[in-house]
Amino acid sequence: MMIYFPPKISVVMTVYNGERFLRETIESVLHQTFHNFEFIIVNDGSTDKTEKIIKKYLEQDMRIVYIKNPVNKGYDNLHNVVNMGLAVAKGKYIARLDADDVCYINRLQVEYEYLEKHPDIFLLGSSASIIDKDGNIIDMIIKRSYPPWLLKYRIAFSNPIIHSTVMFRNDGMKYDGRNEHLFYFMCLYFGKKIKNIPDVLVQYRINPNGLMAQYGDLKNNKYKEYYKLK
Repeated sequence: MMIYFPPKISVVMTVYNGERFLRETIESVLHQTFHNFEFIIVNDGSTDKTEKIIKKYLEQDMRIVYIKNPVNKGYDNLHNVVNMGLAVAKGKYIARLDADDVCYINRLQVEYEYLEKHPDIFLLGSSASIIDKDGNIIDMIIKRSYPPWLLKYRIAFSNPIIHSTVMFRNDGMKYDGRNEHLFYFMCLYFGKKIKNIPDVLVQYRINPNGLMAQYGDLKNNKYKEYYKLK
């Protein structure tokens, strides 16, 4: 694979004990139609086979940048783990991804072209398919593009952005607080524009062992039954 420097996009992903879905997630990035990217993977002290899986792909594709935390920092410090990846990111844009979600093959291409054509937009999100632990599509989330005033109102009460669909400009903004919701709020606070597009670019997984199942808002909504281990 040809190596571009600097890359146009830095895909930043953190992972903790993600061996079950990690291969599928990694391959969904490496097989994108858009090739000019680096893939920064931050292993947050995993104790399963996560590191072995990452190192296998590291040998095969030089676009992967591997960062390892020897000890897990935990959910409350997840923003610090994300910022480790952001600190070394060289791309013009940052694409975020959770370690159990899957990118459709054109995700990076669509988001890159949109941000190139709309320099006023700082952060872009998209719609997503919802998949269960076995990869079956169980629902769809189609995102609308809210006007700035309504987005500011909605983000005060809920998270209108699907995290694994996010791409934003690499201007030094860092995460502060344990979740991405505060990051979006701070973007708006500093006058940066956020937009959702209706394109379905990611498969968002309802993972019974994932952070959203254990700590996030989804644990109490209609997808709760998909968190149950069978």
